[in-house]
Amino acid sequence: MGKDYFSYCNLNIDPGRITVVHKSTAPRRSFFIDPDEEDPDQNSKIKQPIQFQDNYHQGRYSPVAKRKFAKKLAYLLYMAEPERGRKPYHGRHFKDKIVFVTLTLASKQVHSDQVIKRVLLNQFITEMHERWHVNDYICCAEKQENGNIHFHLLVDKRIWWNDLRNVWNRIQQKLGYVTRYRDVRLQEHEHGFHYDPGYGKRWPYEKQLRAYKVGNQTGWDNPNSVDVHPLEHIGNIKAYLTKYMTKNKGYTEEQKRMFNNLPVEEQLKIREEKFVSGRLWSCSESLDNLSGGQMDVCSAVEEELELVFQNDNKCVYNSDYFHVYNVDIATLRRLNCILLIACFEDYIRKKFPERYLSVIT
Repeated sequence: MGKDYFSYCNLNIDPGRITVVHKSTAPRRSFFIDPDEEDPDQNSKIKQPIQFQDNYHQGRYSPVAKRKFAKKLAYLLYMAEPERGRKPYHGRHFKDKIVFVTLTLASKQVHSDQVIKRVLLNQFITEMHERWHVNDYICCAEKQENGNIHFHLLVDKRIWWNDLRNVWNRIQQKLGYVTRYRDVRLQEHEHGFHYDPGYGKRWPYEKQLRAYKVGNQTGWDNPNSVDVHPLEHIGNIKAYLTKYMTKNKGYTEEQKRMFNNLPVEEQLKIREEKFVSGRLWSCSESLDNLSGGQMDVCSAVEEELELVFQNDNKCVYNSDYFHVYNVDIATLRRLNCILLIACFEDYIRKKFPERYLSVIT
């Protein structure tokens, strides 16, 4: 007598997406492999997955990496508590959930990307956690046009730019970047203020003069190596930051052909100058391995999913084996999707019991 198998649907919910997958109780099919049959070429690259044949990212984010980044960012935006206050100069009110910070090197990069990450960036992230109690963050590395590496960080705490600059400049000095910046500026302005027309478009005469006066007063020991970008005027922060921080530079087929025809030594040199060495992005441990809330789909859940579809039928992607609903938690609350919200909130409470009230079981 054969076994009776049945199929069902399982649901996974994250802050910006609901995925419904068709499953079955039937065992998975497997191919029989003869253990006595010898593989003539155990190390053949043809049998290896494509990501192991050439695992160098060439400074580009794959579609999978972009999806993972968007998922981490959605959790960061969901869990960050909004901070309210007044800006010190003009007294305007602000309300921020996350802060967008850019860290640059004060002078020409003379160390490898891996050394910069290990010695400078890691210490900065550690001090962010200890000084300002930053719980969640996402960090992306990128190359500037001058070949220097710089970092974009999204953090869940409001930190004033002056405090960030002081800490980052002190850490940079471990490798002498502030001293090299001072030596360059003293030589450049040896005979008084020197206007550099090369920066005229984005750094006009008035700004250069003001920077000279400030630098001269501080002894050129406090370079402007930190920027805090405002986000209050951006509508869809998740879409904007995902596109901005995971952007890929495009290359024509002719450029690719010319690069591939270069000697290996020159290719390695270009890679070092133009592309980030090592990981392109990382996140805090709290944002890693987040699987989302899971539950089986019953008739009541199907009714709530139908509400989501009726609210916006363009947010749904249908496949033969799964369905994806691109919807945020705020929309689910507005539609009064109680079961879906409860599934996600229970997962969050279990995952982060130190931040939220525990689930009563």
